[in-house]
Amino acid sequence: MLNNFKNIFIGVLSAVIVIAIGASAYNAFAANGTIEDPQPADIALDGYGNGNGDGTGVITIPASDLNADETASLLYMREEEKLARDVYNTLFTVWGQPTFQNIAASEQAHMDEIKLLLDRYGLTDPALGPGQFSDANLQALYDQLVAQGSVSLADALKVGAAIEEIDILDLQARLALTDNADIQMVFNNLMNGSYSHLNSFTSVLTQQTGEIYIPKYLTAEAYQAIITGTSGNGYQGGSGTTNGHGNSGANGQAGQTAQGQTGSGVPQANTSGAVTVHGVISSFDTMGMSFTADDGQVIYVDLGNPNYNQSIGFAPQIGDGVTVVMFFGDQGVNSAITVTMDATGVTYTFRSELGQPLWSGGNGKGHGNGGGNH
Repeated sequence: MLNNFKNIFIGVLSAVIVIAIGASAYNAFAANGTIEDPQPADIALDGYGNGNGDGTGVITIPASDLNADETASLLYMREEEKLARDVYNTLFTVWGQPTFQNIAASEQAHMDEIKLLLDRYGLTDPALGPGQFSDANLQALYDQLVAQGSVSLADALKVGAAIEEIDILDLQARLALTDNADIQMVFNNLMNGSYSHLNSFTSVLTQQTGEIYIPKYLTAEAYQAIITGTSGNGYQGGSGTTNGHGNSGANGQAGQTAQGQTGSGVPQANTSGAVTVHGVISSFDTMGMSFTADDGQVIYVDLGNPNYNQSIGFAPQIGDGVTVVMFFGDQGVNSAITVTMDATGVTYTFRSELGQPLWSGGNGKGHGNGGGNH
């Protein structure tokens, strides 16, 4: 842990940031029953290379002592991820839009990641039943969001996008409160998910209604960087824990390890269990698709970045036959490596054979919390 003086300084400074962001986000939702436009908060555009996790898992990182800020951050983010899951599950029931169901499953995986840390540090889980929250502000926010999202599908999709904006900013603020490598890893993983979810909600909004989403909390510059894939956040796993600094860029490089080796901004996934499954597409929401396998099993597979999918011309129709090569990814869902269309024989590639997303990287500066021998 940092020395006492540094802890006090960072704690005071970061607490101001957290309070300001949390208050503006809550007040914006709660005021007059609508989402208002607060002064947009800023977000660091120094990318971490788009990645969805570490190479070996958080359990390989030694636990560190927790300070009060780190404890509060874990407890709060556990409930904030739950808020996202519960709102999306409710709005799926109202509108039947599969995007909500798919992203709710990802939010459950995010909750599970934080729960792992709560258990590791012996913290009492604050999560209650669906739609119920220990934090009074989150309870009020949940009630407001569900009411607003029930007005129309467009409103529901805007609620989803706004939740992801808030989540990104809250994770940014809480990352400033910790130097624990395991917490940094999990929070970075969650931020990657929020980038992808924000992209998905805004893409579906445009497809369904023709509306272009206007960010409520992020600056226009930060929002644009996220939806174009030039801002990312990834933790390079391995046997080391050294913080690296490097250039993110086209190859997604995150930084150098203590041994002088370069770690990828998008860590390799465990694709040893990859399988090939044939089936027929039943839904497609730009971020992923559901298909019914030949044995009758309904499978959802994550396709990653909607802008990348559009750039390669992947636009399947319901009823199309496909052959999918996929693996069970670190976000708790199946992740596609390739999808081959029966009708045309064209193969669309989303990840390398090592599981690295082909949309990763960007032009931003990288500050990779990671390293390790890879």
